Amino acid sequence: MIVAKNLSIAIDGQKIIDSVSFSVKKGEYISVIGPNGAGKSTLLKSLCRITGATTGDISIFGKNISWYSQKDLAKKITYIGQLEPNEFTVDEFILFSRYPYFSAFTGISREDREIAKESMKVTMTLQFAKRKINELSSGERQRVAIASALAQDTEIILFDEPVTHLDPYFDDQISSLIFDIHKKREISVIIVTHNLNDALKYSDRIIALKNGHIEFVKNSNEVDSDDISSLFGIKFTTLNNPGDGKPVLVRL
Repeated sequence: MIVAKNLSIAIDGQKIIDSVSFSVKKGEYISVIGPNGAGKSTLLKSLCRITGATTGDISIFGKNISWYSQKDLAKKITYIGQLEPNEFTVDEFILFSRYPYFSAFTGISREDREIAKESMKVTMTLQFAKRKINELSSGERQRVAIASALAQDTEIILFDEPVTHLDPYFDDQISSLIFDIHKKREISVIIVTHNLNDALKYSDRIIALKNGHIEFVKNSNEVDSDDISSLFGIKFTTLNNPGDGKPVLVRL
């Protein structure tokens, strides 16, 4: 579904991503991890043309990303960053995500409204559909962001640190919601995250970035504490979770 080959990105003359290559299969859940400044968010944004590549190629569904119009690309791939407070109501904001399907002659259709409503039901945001985004908590705003991604109705969703600044309860709620949607709808997910244990728990594969380079790409069950220690330059070990017996990363 996505193929990146020898991708390099420079911003203001500074190379952020350097000769990165990887691919994403249909229905995969991939976590992108690494230290601050590794280029994770820049890489994610390049996959939907928010940030342009300096050199290299990106293909979406076998077609070079440069060949897509913005509307056509938005029917294939969705990017979700941090949803900042704004004056729009929840239902207005989610309806905006249907813009790739809007027609100059028909405007917002009944189908658009039905899809937006269903997206709110799935994410449990229908209950505050008429509230303004700036009246919501951080956790509620992230659920709205996920609803907008569902309303856009693509097979690929890119999540850029969706649980940043959330407390442990909302971190767990949002992470579980994303995984549940991924499984039920067979949506390919690429998620930038600093929650290493969530990456191990939910991912099919993990891409580790450092200084703009890929350090490793591994199946999540192959990543060990030595990989993580080397990536971040601090010591980690693994302990067994008393709840399910699965390994959990712990910083020493």
